[in-house]
Amino acid sequence: MNWKKSYNHLMSGVSYFLPFVVGGGIMLACAYLFDFQNANTATFGSSNVFVSWLNQIGGLAMGYMFPIMGAYIAYSIADRPGLLTGMVAGALAANGGSSFLGAVIGGFAAGYIILGLKKLTAGIPRSLEGIKTLLIFPILGLALTSLAMLAINSVVAPVSNALTDFLSGLSGTNAALLGAVIGGMLALDLGGPINKTAYLFSVATLTAADGGTVPSVVMASCGCSAMVIATSCAVACTLFPKKFSENLRGAKIAAYIMGLSFFVEGAIPFVADRPKKILPSLCVGAAVTGALVAMFGITLSAPIGGLETLLLVSNIPLYLLSFAAGTAVAVCMIYFFIRNEPDQE
Repeated sequence: MNWKKSYNHLMSGVSYFLPFVVGGGIMLACAYLFDFQNANTATFGSSNVFVSWLNQIGGLAMGYMFPIMGAYIAYSIADRPGLLTGMVAGALAANGGSSFLGAVIGGFAAGYIILGLKKLTAGIPRSLEGIKTLLIFPILGLALTSLAMLAINSVVAPVSNALTDFLSGLSGTNAALLGAVIGGMLALDLGGPINKTAYLFSVATLTAADGGTVPSVVMASCGCSAMVIATSCAVACTLFPKKFSENLRGAKIAAYIMGLSFFVEGAIPFVADRPKKILPSLCVGAAVTGALVAMFGITLSAPIGGLETLLLVSNIPLYLLSFAAGTAVAVCMIYFFIRNEPDQE
C-alpha cells in the first residue's frame, strides 16, 4: 500500500469535512449560548424560534459531516464516480454507529470498489461508455459498498457500545479518574468512535429524570478537555514554528479557532504528520484537564464545550485554569518529542 497516497486521500476527506464541523458546531453553540437562561429546562436550545432555527441549521450541517468525509475520500481515489458510493458509505457509518472511523474506512472501501469496477469495465466499447457512469458504477458500486458497510459497522459499532459500558462502570467511583478517561478518549482517535462514545456519554449525564437539563461535571470535563486538543497543536506551532511544515503553519489559525470552539478535528493534520509524537501528548494533556475539572467539581449545562458556552460553566476561573494546565502539559510534551528534529523550511 502507498501510504503517501492513502494520506492524501484521507486529507482530501478531512479538508471537505472540517467546514461542516466548524459551521455546524458554531451554530449549535450559539443556540445554547443565546438560550442560557433556560439552561436547566427541557427546552434548552429550542425555547424560541430564533434558537430553534440556529439549532436546526447546526444539526443539519453536522449531519452531513460523515457523508462528506466518505464522499471526498472516495472522490480522491476514484474521481467523480466515487462521490455517490463514498457519500452513502459515510451516511451508513453515521446511522450504523461507527461514526468517524466508519466513514473513513467506508470512504476508502467505496473508492477502491469503484476503482475495481473501472478496471473490470475498461474493455467496454466507447459507444457504451454512458452505461458505466449511469448504471454500472452507481448501482453495482452502491450495492457492493453497502455490503462492505455491513461488515464495517458490525466490527466498529460494538467497540463504541463496549466503551460506553466501561465509562458507566467508572461513573460511580473516582470523579477525577473518570474525567481523565473522558479527556484521553476524546484525544485518542480525534472524532472517531472512541471520541464519540466519550462525548455521547458526557451528553447523557446532562439529562434529568424529568427530561430537563442538569449541570454535569462529566460534561464540563468533556467540554474543557476537547478544547485542549487542537489548541495545543496550534500553540506548539506558534512557539516552535520551525519544527512544523509550511502547510501545518498555515493550519494553525484553523486549529486555534476549532480548538477554542470544542472541535478536536483541528488537530488531525498535526497528528497525521507525526502520530507517534503528537497523539500521546494530546491524550495526556486532555486527560490532565479532564481530571482537574472533575476534581474541582466544575459543571457545564450545555451539550457542547468551547468558549461559546463559557457563561454556562459553574466556575469560569478554575475551568480556564484547567484548560491552561492541560494545554501546557501537551505543548511541553510535543516539544520534548520533536526538539531534536531538523528545522523545516
